[in-house]
Amino acid sequence: MAGPVVLRRMNEMRALECLAATGSMSRADLARALSMTRSTSSSIVASLLDEGRVQEIDDSGQSRESRTGRPSIRLRLNPDHAHYLGADIGASFLRVAAVDYRGRSRYLREERVPSRPADPGTVVERIGVMVEDYLSTLKDPSIVAGVNVAVPGIVDLDGRVLRAPPLGWVGVAVQEMLQDRLGALPVRRLVNDANAFALAARSLHRGPESLDEAVFVLLDDGVGGCIMTGGRILEGVGGIAGELGHMPIGEAGFCDLTAIRGSFESYVARQAVLSRFQTLGGQAAHLAEYLDALDTGDKAARQVLEDWSWQLARGLAIVTTLLNPATVVIGGRVGTLFARGEKLVQEALSRNLLEQTPGPRLILSEVGPEGVALGAAMMLHETEFAGEPAVAVT
Repeated sequence: MAGPVVLRRMNEMRALECLAATGSMSRADLARALSMTRSTSSSIVASLLDEGRVQEIDDSGQSRESRTGRPSIRLRLNPDHAHYLGADIGASFLRVAAVDYRGRSRYLREERVPSRPADPGTVVERIGVMVEDYLSTLKDPSIVAGVNVAVPGIVDLDGRVLRAPPLGWVGVAVQEMLQDRLGALPVRRLVNDANAFALAARSLHRGPESLDEAVFVLLDDGVGGCIMTGGRILEGVGGIAGELGHMPIGEAGFCDLTAIRGSFESYVARQAVLSRFQTLGGQAAHLAEYLDALDTGDKAARQVLEDWSWQLARGLAIVTTLLNPATVVIGGRVGTLFARGEKLVQEALSRNLLEQTPGPRLILSEVGPEGVALGAAMMLHETEFAGEPAVAVT
């Protein structure tokens, strides 16, 4: 049986969750939402105010200390009680983002990767500099609770990159290296970039549908996936659930990205698009050049879009059959092709499913390139805020 201290902390967390969900509430509304007497609720609020987790504001959103007169007082989370950092180590760019205690974006910085393939030591040093630059902007750097790091590959629970083909990394102890570089600032966790993207995409989604039962597909230099059920990320026993890019869907893809011939990503990742375009007589060194050709009516570029849409639908049909998600969210640089070929993908998905099989909604994510870094920060915020993991293990 939980003791009074534990019960009180649980009630404090419930109060914080209510304020996070609503933005701000009156004391009376908070008491009703928690099904507490006003005296009990007031005691909880007093503790949260003393800890600096909650602040009083007036109807204009000003803190109580800065107002005059006697307008009605509401409660909200104190945005500067804590900040949370996320770092994204991509094949082309490094990004660092910060969110505050309310989960709002406060900072984003981007740099090009110094060299390709990326040298782990050089990358860790640049991430360290970017983090320190952010800390230097704060009056009180101690409010930063830590940093999560996202990479495009398979990671283990000990903070090692087991394999990240876009980076050319195998067996790199990234978490330990960055912890040594940052010293006292905790490096909380190394995460997969698709999982971080998924959390940002769900949190920033503005549509009416819930994304708590969804599969997220991140299409970039490789293909990552994330399975979300009940609003939590399903990671599996080894933390590698959702590696959709490695699913074999054919005999040979448009390019070789891994040792698995015919993998999903060998048909739909960035290099697959460019290689297929070149095979059909096109010339594009970068995805933007291919998109320009597509938008100007190039026949080879159009054929690539049709081929890409078909292969994407084949992979999504497997996902649909196995997981029956309500929604599939598509993101990443290559995900922009979906906006141009949505009808093709929808038709191809129907053709790859048995009749009467309910297909998922397919939507393009609203988050941009910053999504992975932002999601890594949000993952740390959610874990610290809720007091429980944002992931589920089977």
